[in-house]
Amino acid sequence: MIFTGFKRKSVQLFFNKHLTEFPGNSRENNDGKVKNVLVFMDDISLKSTILTDLKTILNIPENDIEILLFQKKIKKNQEDENLFSPKDFGWYGKIKSEKLSNILTNKYDLLINYSKVENIYSNLLILQSKTALNVGFSHLDKRFYDLIIRCDKSDIALFNNELKKYLAILKKI
Repeated sequence: MIFTGFKRKSVQLFFNKHLTEFPGNSRENNDGKVKNVLVFMDDISLKSTILTDLKTILNIPENDIEILLFQKKIKKNQEDENLFSPKDFGWYGKIKSEKLSNILTNKYDLLINYSKVENIYSNLLILQSKTALNVGFSHLDKRFYDLIIRCDKSDIALFNNELKKYLAILKKI
């Protein structure tokens, strides 16, 4: 367990190296409507609420919304396929998990980060994802997002209302 600190530092070095390339990093160009969504979150209790809200706001089917949940440690009785943890990452930010690699090869029209706390592993996935529009809370790192919504991180309803308003203005819904 002494190597977890070294591993985290190597992930941080990989992240810092590729962060400088991020603005030109394979951002997808999509001028049409939102058809598929990638969601990052760290609170498993909000998963069903956010899923139903996004289905109504974006008017897309549930199978076009991909939710990834970050947890520091995954318990053995948790069998959710969309959970990821630091164990899914190797040295220098290499993704060991096949499910995460498959998700990152897909193209998404919208990425939404509902995370309450800044997280190097979620940021690493955001850095490598192929998305057209990134949305997040104002307390998160602003370099990753095209649209930043300023509200309390526990007020998901207000965030979703503002998201709907701005996506309508941008003619994405």
